[in-house]
Amino acid sequence: MKYLVTGGQGFVGRYLIARLIELDKGAEVMALGRSRANNAAFTHKVHLGDRLMPAPLSDAVRQAWALGRVEYHALDINDQEALQNLLERFRPSVVFHLASGLRDDTPAHLFRTNVEGTINLLEAIFQTRSSIVRLVIGSSGAVYGYGSVNCLPLGESASCSPMDLYSASKLASEHVSKILSSRYCTPVLWARIFNVVGAGQDERHICGRVAAQASAIALGMSRNRTIEVGDLSTTRDFIDVRDVADALLLLAKAGTSGTIYNVATGVETSIERVVQLLLDIAGLSGTVTVARTYHRAADTPRNFADIGRLAELGFRPAYRLRDSLESVFNYYNKTLPEAAAALQR
Repeated sequence: MKYLVTGGQGFVGRYLIARLIELDKGAEVMALGRSRANNAAFTHKVHLGDRLMPAPLSDAVRQAWALGRVEYHALDINDQEALQNLLERFRPSVVFHLASGLRDDTPAHLFRTNVEGTINLLEAIFQTRSSIVRLVIGSSGAVYGYGSVNCLPLGESASCSPMDLYSASKLASEHVSKILSSRYCTPVLWARIFNVVGAGQDERHICGRVAAQASAIALGMSRNRTIEVGDLSTTRDFIDVRDVADALLLLAKAGTSGTIYNVATGVETSIERVVQLLLDIAGLSGTVTVARTYHRAADTPRNFADIGRLAELGFRPAYRLRDSLESVFNYYNKTLPEAAAALQR
């Protein structure tokens, strides 16, 4: 089976490809991304104490990518000619479209990547007459936005009222791909991915941000024994990145074209609970101060998913939230110091 993954050097993309390589020994994988190839680190940076450094790949991801079974191309998803040439040559059976702008990117970049990029991919698939059996488009649970608070847990038919331009661009990409997939008879489905947790994630997300601070204290790298957080009362549906990878593979195999699937655990968890768990894992419970020092201009107070549709395909999360948070903390406590030491040799 031939797999094409856009956003192949992104956080979810890395774990998805690692899982593909692990499960399908005969898989041929082509990955596309904006940045040049890097088999040692993610594209973002993380903190080791006060030091900001490239985020090393987690052990499992690094080992999978080291096998050399991934053909990687640095490519702008909006480069129509280059994209068509690669599709024409590779002829993938399954496409995972995970290329995406990030929440704090400029409006122009968000819509160029998330909307125009999706259009260009579908156009390229059509122009090259690629006989794909499934196109899985990565969307976000954030598309429900403000419309989510009165209909929890969120089913896929819940109304969507995006709260920021990132969410709006994700919903727009769903709309344009629905229209084009119908026009071109392309077998598309959409994965609305909720709050991802895992080793190596960007510190723009709460789990990585708190784990970085807790680890700095635990390792004796910080004299500041205050954990800085936002609103602790908000709730989210946290899902391990490894479970996300398995869910995406399941959707490619058994999902129904034209259907939206929530990719989550169905469990509502407060940010306060996440912080408590991380402090317990770090051995810092009762020894540090937790202070709210920032807030997001647009935020949904509660958000968690109904995963019945995905569960009907046989999906069951394999990792508890504590398992996921332990992997994040261990990344800061072990993987990051080891990578830093290696860089100094």
